[in-house]
Amino acid sequence: MQQPTRQNTKSALIQAAERLFAEKGFGTVSVKDITRAAGAKNPSVVHYHFGNIETLIKEVFLKRFRKIEAERRAGLARVDEADAQKRLVALLEAALTPFIATCLEDDGQLYIRFCVQLFTDSRFDRHEIIEEAGAESIILLQNHVIACLDGIPEDTIERRLRQGFLISLLQADEFSRQVMDGTAPPLKQIVREYAGSLAGYLSAAVD
Repeated sequence: MQQPTRQNTKSALIQAAERLFAEKGFGTVSVKDITRAAGAKNPSVVHYHFGNIETLIKEVFLKRFRKIEAERRAGLARVDEADAQKRLVALLEAALTPFIATCLEDDGQLYIRFCVQLFTDSRFDRHEIIEEAGAESIILLQNHVIACLDGIPEDTIERRLRQGFLISLLQADEFSRQVMDGTAPPLKQIVREYAGSLAGYLSAAVD
């Protein structure tokens, strides 16, 4: 029987960790659980490949992130709507589409649920994780959104964008559950709905 390669073992660990974290949450999954689920026999294999479980968690995040990031940058570059409010919605649609579309991919629902776990867990600094991952599109989106919201203080916009990030995670999680139970509306329709609601929140008048 052919022995698994180093890369195959690493991929198996990432896949097992994604599923276990998505299904059970970070607080209940041990290194031993991941090792067993990956079919690895060496109890120190996670340490060998990743150093620690925190690095493994970041690798799970990066598993699909690079593709999402590239598609998001390309989508933002195509937005040319001149009207500020319509441009805001278009920008949000471009930003949301690659992430929401992950729900339609094989095991994509697990990745969405994993991200919800990761970015709502106080033990992890989401800004640090995103910065380390090289999310240039997030900075680009923020600059474009600020330009669309003339008259709203920049610190208010930045605060709303941080909250909007968490809202978008929950929106994706909702859609992934609809995909799993067969009740999901078309992707374009749901992205437009989510983008419209976020645009309303971001552009709400400041008292």
